[in-house]
Amino acid sequence: MREPLVHFIIIGAIIFGLNAAIRGPEPRSDSGMIEVSEGRVAQILESFQLVSGRAPTAEEAQALLDDFVIEEAAYREALAMGLAEDDTVVRRRLRQKVEFLFEDEAAQEPATDADLKEWLAGREDQYRLPERRAFQQVLASIDRRGVEAAGDAKRFAEALKTGARPEDMGDDTFLPGAAGLMSQQEVASLFGEAFAQGLFAAPTDGWIAPVPSSFGMHAVRITEQQPGVLPPFDAIRSRLEADRAQQMRADRLRQKLKDLRDRYDVRIDWPKDLAPAMAQMEAAR
Repeated sequence: MREPLVHFIIIGAIIFGLNAAIRGPEPRSDSGMIEVSEGRVAQILESFQLVSGRAPTAEEAQALLDDFVIEEAAYREALAMGLAEDDTVVRRRLRQKVEFLFEDEAAQEPATDADLKEWLAGREDQYRLPERRAFQQVLASIDRRGVEAAGDAKRFAEALKTGARPEDMGDDTFLPGAAGLMSQQEVASLFGEAFAQGLFAAPTDGWIAPVPSSFGMHAVRITEQQPGVLPPFDAIRSRLEADRAQQMRADRLRQKLKDLRDRYDVRIDWPKDLAPAMAQMEAAR
């Protein structure tokens, strides 16, 4: 009885005994029965067939169900042991599933033409086709002319106004001398953003210069202009329907989550340095 090791063993046994008496046996799943319905079996086998392109053999089917049973048993045991508590990944996944359920509840009947036209009102700019311009251009290369490029482009423009031919002017380049109708974005992808902005800000009558690009300075003439237009309703109906449905789902989900939060009294113990500002923000809300 004088040995410290004996004292340690006795004290440990007392602690474990008290723990067992207070907490009871180790938590386990609340049911010893795992039932796999015919519908669940069909779902598991169909999933295999979708992935593999064929029906499973009897051995494969048994292995699939054995794996499902083990997964179910481990899931129940994890819940019984409280392993899902304070697990960020699990919490986020469960929130996601709740949001999916809310979105399903927000499913709605197909929109009528009247619904879509009401949706379109005030949003025409989102569906309007952009302005397009066709043009000619003559380049004064910055590589060849340096700081003289801007002045040379102006001289090209003056000569072109008096009848000079574009093909007889400017420096050789892989850029097209003439381009058909293009949107500003399409022009930018070919000539660069600076050139596209200058082109679409330019007047539509006669040659102007200099219009800059990363290649140099250009003399430019607008040959055709097509203003931005709203396509016919039937041409954009499917897009309107999809956009409206997406917005409706988002609005209804936002309302559902607000209603869910409002069901709880929320108290947050902010750190002292944040408490005044957060109290002011909460009052404003």
